Amino acid sequence: MSVDPWYAVALAGLTVPVLLLVRGRRDLLAYLAAYFFVFGFGPVVSYLLGGSIYFGTNTMLIGRASLGLLLAFAGVLAAGLLVRQRTDLSDPAKGAAEHHFPLVPVVLVALSLYAAVVLVLGGSGFLAGTKLDRIGVAGPGHYDYLLLEMLACSLYFMAARTSVGRFAYRLNLAVYVVYCVSTGERDFVFVLFALILHRELVSGRGFTRPVVWGLALLLGATALFSLRGGGPADAGQVLNQGSVLFVDTWVMTHVPSVDPYAHGATYLDALVNLVPGHAQVPLSQWLVDRYAPGSDSGYGFSLTGEAYLNFGLAGIPVLFAGLTLVHRLLVNRIDRAPVHAYASLLFTIAWMYGFRGESASMLKTCVYGLVFYGLIRLVSVSVKDRSPEEVLRSCA
Repeated sequence: MSVDPWYAVALAGLTVPVLLLVRGRRDLLAYLAAYFFVFGFGPVVSYLLGGSIYFGTNTMLIGRASLGLLLAFAGVLAAGLLVRQRTDLSDPAKGAAEHHFPLVPVVLVALSLYAAVVLVLGGSGFLAGTKLDRIGVAGPGHYDYLLLEMLACSLYFMAARTSVGRFAYRLNLAVYVVYCVSTGERDFVFVLFALILHRELVSGRGFTRPVVWGLALLLGATALFSLRGGGPADAGQVLNQGSVLFVDTWVMTHVPSVDPYAHGATYLDALVNLVPGHAQVPLSQWLVDRYAPGSDSGYGFSLTGEAYLNFGLAGIPVLFAGLTLVHRLLVNRIDRAPVHAYASLLFTIAWMYGFRGESASMLKTCVYGLVFYGLIRLVSVSVKDRSPEEVLRSCA
């Protein structure tokens, strides 16, 4: 079963204006859908216009892969229309608060110092070589640092409660962006876009700035991809962000003709992977072992490809509808407790990152993020029924 790719592009593209018209211009889901559209359908559009696409993409299955992506957007739209985003959200960083979080600026400054030391020690090693070369210069803590930054940047609303927290957050964010650019990583794009969306949502202002920032981040990601790959930063590069189409067509080529449907096994593996000492082979590595054995290159994976691997086309809209409902649930509660504000921002980042990844990495980010928040919360300072002087002394 497949569909004319142009029809899929047109129908999926309607998701954004429909959400904006029905749910209003402040609906976060509409802007996330626009992000998914660029990273999902960008290569399809490039192919249809005669441009280049990711090497290895099975062009005979682009119609089927387009249908899979269209079903993902159908799941997002259905859940987004079913559950409304609240229109009376307030800023979690303002108003009365029962707790202060003195560990937040400490964590942010510690991460800033770590990244700064790595950058100084690496020196000119970050100015040349491939992305893998620069990651090697960064050392063995590179990926752990990137994960910790996703968690730390989700502390925005907690950090914004105090002037010290705001300063530490801005310092860490600036160092984090410099580190990502130096190592050829684009993780900061997802973090910044999610952060901008949440800030504008609770500010009461319009969403013109997120649109401008989104376009700027897309162009920045394209330029970074071009620099690390040595190719031109043209329209084709803008449309070819990520390898979702390659992954989806590869999976559809082999499942179920070569490999049977997994029937949920990869999602079970994602849960088992959380248990220390029971690490499972990531789908990204499974793909490398099948597609290019022995290669040190990475192709990522995709949530649509994983859903198809487990349940075929029918699994894709169910997965994305479920993720949309979780997103709505968290966003609608961001002003009710610090954990909801933190979780909303973290889940948005993890979903954007996971769209080109797999459930295991997304689940790991969210679960580790809750543990991380729990540690921050354990050393929080109760300010209920206490004077400002007492609070300041306890936070010192």
